[in-house]
Amino acid sequence: MFKTTTDAELAGNPIDEVIGSTIRYAALTSAAKLGIFRTLEEDGPKTLDELAAAIGASTDGTRAVADVAAVLGWLTLEDGRYRNGPIAERWLGKNAEYDFTPALLWAYELINVMWELPQAVRDGKPAQSLWDRWADNPEAGRDFSAYMRVKSRLTVQPIVDAVPLPEGARRLLDLGGSHGLHSMAMCERHPELSATILDLPEALADTGAAIEKAGLSDRITLQRGSFLSGDLGTGYDVVFLFEIVHNHTDEENRDLVARAAKALRPGGRIVVLEDVRGEQLEEHNAAFSLAMYACSGDRTYSEPEISGWLTDAGLSGVERITLPSSVSLVVGTK
Repeated sequence: MFKTTTDAELAGNPIDEVIGSTIRYAALTSAAKLGIFRTLEEDGPKTLDELAAAIGASTDGTRAVADVAAVLGWLTLEDGRYRNGPIAERWLGKNAEYDFTPALLWAYELINVMWELPQAVRDGKPAQSLWDRWADNPEAGRDFSAYMRVKSRLTVQPIVDAVPLPEGARRLLDLGGSHGLHSMAMCERHPELSATILDLPEALADTGAAIEKAGLSDRITLQRGSFLSGDLGTGYDVVFLFEIVHNHTDEENRDLVARAAKALRPGGRIVVLEDVRGEQLEEHNAAFSLAMYACSGDRTYSEPEISGWLTDAGLSGVERITLPSSVSLVVGTK
């Protein structure tokens, strides 16, 4: 698909894949941004003219995007009508078990971030961090938060099952806990546990309603603010740093872990959830690290780096717990 040549010696050349990937990426994220998948789910099959009118777009532009989505199997085109295909029905919309529409919407914004990657590489950091972008475009921040929420639904149970709570644990501090899924799952699994989620106000915009719906408002508290400075409190049995260290520098993470250690009671644990960089290059980790660099100028970290933060903060017995997905838990005990 999307081949630039039929020459037998050149067919399948890697440049074709780069160009083809770009076209696929643009078509699918634009289809989500334009509301094509949502419109067809809610209103049923439509002719080209009907679909263009429904999304408020030109017919030629709608056809160009929808045809690529159909070739890829996300839409179908039968008897002159577009409808959602098996892939869209499985992964997008309110009827899907896991609606990954926010992932496509976030991917649309990521195009703009990655477009500026050469400048970020030259200068050592992006001209504008992801957080600054979201201040100017809060819709993109909401799309990202919604994406992380549905993504975490796929992995939350194995993570919670693997977390080694200290004996008699009562208090959890969830730094950067955003959607609250991990804190809610921990409280549901451990009836004696209560949790405090500390994150930026925009990250917690929908969390309170989700906690209330789960019937956990009396056990989970939201604290709005930044975890990058200031006192984190005291007397916690466990502190979560879940998928946040890749957004910060080594110096920031070292300081964060040190302050988190001070918030622990003796015997308490810090649990870091992270896509850990290995000794050998690995495709997913390398790509993820590049995306983090483009977004914030940061990267993924290795097990020795993460373990070093924990031991330097006075924690011992550091261990890594591998999980079914690409992430691992790195745990230290005070």
